[in-house]
Amino acid sequence: MNELQIANACSQIIATLAGLTNQVTDLRDLVCGGSEGWHFPVGSTKFPIEEWYCAQFHTYDPDANPAGHTGLDLNGDRHPWGDVDRDEPTFAIADGVVHDAGCSPGWVGVVVLRIEHNGLPLWVRYAHLDWQSVTVEPGDVVRAGDPLGVIGNYSKGDHLHFDMARDPFGWNYWRTRYVRWTDPVPVLKAHLNEAMVDAMLARG
Repeated sequence: MNELQIANACSQIIATLAGLTNQVTDLRDLVCGGSEGWHFPVGSTKFPIEEWYCAQFHTYDPDANPAGHTGLDLNGDRHPWGDVDRDEPTFAIADGVVHDAGCSPGWVGVVVLRIEHNGLPLWVRYAHLDWQSVTVEPGDVVRAGDPLGVIGNYSKGDHLHFDMARDPFGWNYWRTRYVRWTDPVPVLKAHLNEAMVDAMLARG
């Protein structure tokens, strides 16, 4: 093999490797849509983020609407609907620490993470998990994309309840004016693929 043939072979190998790298990047964006080290709270190769929707939005206002909803309810958007997302994995959206975890008939399994957003602490709750599947406990350090547990059997219909606050709170907190609940949508848009977030919300 002469020098020209060797150079052509090397060029072909480099082009092939570049194509494979792009495919891996495309697959990662398809599954989790993440950037800046963040990850969608749901979405898997079996049930990608394109097949999720928001069934209920953040509506909580301690003065105007104290009975509102503190976060997002994320559901699988696939025939026959219903509880099709049971046993789907949930993931840490960012690097952080497990702040609290617990289980009750009302919430089922719950994990609360402490992460950072714009340099400030943020507490993030994942609720209605199968408690037996929860893989973390308070004090554990997690990285973005680490599995936390799977969506469990919830009496009002299986889904992930996903909310955030600017103050620390326990896993079983309900609505309270002593916690500054915050809408997760702007946070997700700031760190994830904004078009994918918008598409998920639009399907709600």
